Amino acid sequence: MFLNFINYFRGFAILLIVMGHLFEITKIFNYGNYQDNGLLTKAFFSLVGGGTSLFVFISGFLFHHVFYTRGFNFKKFMNNKVRSVLYPYLIMITPAILNYIFTDGKYIELWTDKFRLAKVLALNYYSGTLLLATWYIPFAFLLFVSSPVFIRFIELEKYHKRIMGLLLLIAGIVHRPAHDLTVNVFQALLYFSPAYCLGIYISMKKESFFKQFSDKAYIFGGLVAVILAVQLYTGRFANDHKSILEFTYFDLMVLQKFFMCLFLVLFFNKIEKRMGEGPRKVFDILAEYSFPIFFIHNYMIQFLYPALSLDKGTGYLRFSFLTVLTLVLSITVAYAAKAVFKKKSRMIIGG
Repeated sequence: MFLNFINYFRGFAILLIVMGHLFEITKIFNYGNYQDNGLLTKAFFSLVGGGTSLFVFISGFLFHHVFYTRGFNFKKFMNNKVRSVLYPYLIMITPAILNYIFTDGKYIELWTDKFRLAKVLALNYYSGTLLLATWYIPFAFLLFVSSPVFIRFIELEKYHKRIMGLLLLIAGIVHRPAHDLTVNVFQALLYFSPAYCLGIYISMKKESFFKQFSDKAYIFGGLVAVILAVQLYTGRFANDHKSILEFTYFDLMVLQKFFMCLFLVLFFNKIEKRMGEGPRKVFDILAEYSFPIFFIHNYMIQFLYPALSLDKGTGYLRFSFLTVLTLVLSITVAYAAKAVFKKKSRMIIGG
């Protein structure tokens, strides 16, 4: 059964992903000195950042709502993910890898050292870090491969909340993996598992959950606000990346986004029937093209805008303009690809 509120949630999630990747080029946030930013900018940066958790929550929700309830078949599930996720990833990241190899004459040195060339290719395909967002795909594939574990989570008769609590504790300790060629997909799995299990759990319990909390989204919104206040007070308001074996402080972002997912799923469930035709259409389009946007916006921000000098300038007005421009251009490219490649476009751009 199609759920409008999850569709709107997905549209909002891709909006946050795009916004989060525009902070640096619009220079509304000082990456050189995090603490030098204003309080409101820090708060906005923290709330927008970490939007990956929202996508993971939605993925978990749909894993149960769609794939499990249909009768889960691991082979069919993985074949579907190869076509709809792995193929577009390989196609969309290849231009970035080729650009890296053929920049500054590196290809001459690499071509004479086939082992090093193979290593460069392997690490860049494995990590996905040459583009802003594509590190997510290798992790997502590990998430898909781990489906039998999450099937077991679904079929437990109890202990769901305890397991999520334990996973939150682990995630807060391990943090997100370092964003480099050694991206630890197993660490990412540990970090994002609470959000994935939460999505599964809310899908399992959606009737009782919405009945109990339909008018109480403010509870989870309040928890987000409290955690944000602690983040701002301690100066730990951004995504933190580190080695899995490095032990520092507890990551509060994983808690903030955990409760934000609960707030947003209640919020969109509550307002879906009250939304005007305009907002409905906007969120529907963002949701429909969310995966192509996920891939295409990287090239807009990393290559097109610098080439056209659109990465110059500061301010929230510029931030808003580039957010809209990025979404419109990404959707336009995706629409054109669909028109040309028809059903095969899903294996090229993910939609």
